[in-house]
Amino acid sequence: MVVPKWQGQLGRANSVEPKSNLLRRSSISCCKDDDNSLIRMRFSMNETAKQASEPVKSRASDISDLLRDEILLGQYRPGERLPSERDLAARFQVNRGAVREAIKTLAELGIVQVLPGGVRISPIEQASLSVLGPLLDLKDQARPTLISELVAVFGALLALSSRLALARATPEEKDRLLTILSPETANSGHANTPATYEQPLAQFAAALIDINNNLVLRLIGNGLRAQMMGRIDRNEPSPVDARGLLHNMANAIEADNPARLAFVISEHFDHLSATLAAGEAPQMNPNASHRTTQHA
Repeated sequence: MVVPKWQGQLGRANSVEPKSNLLRRSSISCCKDDDNSLIRMRFSMNETAKQASEPVKSRASDISDLLRDEILLGQYRPGERLPSERDLAARFQVNRGAVREAIKTLAELGIVQVLPGGVRISPIEQASLSVLGPLLDLKDQARPTLISELVAVFGALLALSSRLALARATPEEKDRLLTILSPETANSGHANTPATYEQPLAQFAAALIDINNNLVLRLIGNGLRAQMMGRIDRNEPSPVDARGLLHNMANAIEADNPARLAFVISEHFDHLSATLAAGEAPQMNPNASHRTTQHA
């Protein structure tokens, strides 16, 4: 774990010569009088580089996570410059290679831009979907709104996928969908909680993707589910009729009505989204991992 160095001014921390430099100088010194010094020197440098390569990735990950959280918490404003590689290397007591890798990760998340004049903070609206999970973990006040929006988007995608799939499904594929939604599969005798219908809905969504054979829908759905996973307490009573949802979905499939199926799903998730926004739906899971900014 990288421990940031906060004492003193950025870029003015005591510099320590990297271990790789010490080993390299030692190798050159002890080998200069040897006929095979060049070969031995290269071998030593390769071994040193090999040993140093593994922890660099770990240090870069720790640094990117910490900087990501600071950016999401508003410690840097959009358009503001991130400290230079040199300053960050001094702060975290690492080499600039680890800092460079961390900045690359931040750029891939869409929360910074690497420009000729330095690294600038990007507006959160330009970030990728991957920052949604950390946002949910970090911003207590924003969680109800974020979860509500997440559920609404997931429902819209599921409704779209359902309409497209039912319009092209074979009789065998329709039977498969009905089997997934059957009371026996959904364990309808259990309490009406999100967990009651989570598994059949996940199986249903997977079956829709198979029918549509749409990679983009699959990837987007996977991303949304990954951000939701572990962040809603699924043992709380559901504010919407989960059993009724599965029943109405099955009726629409039996009637071979794609538009009706999409409407049923949209209506359910719109209702769920509204109750989440109003604070009446399942709360955030207290056991979900919450990243905290560490200060030394």
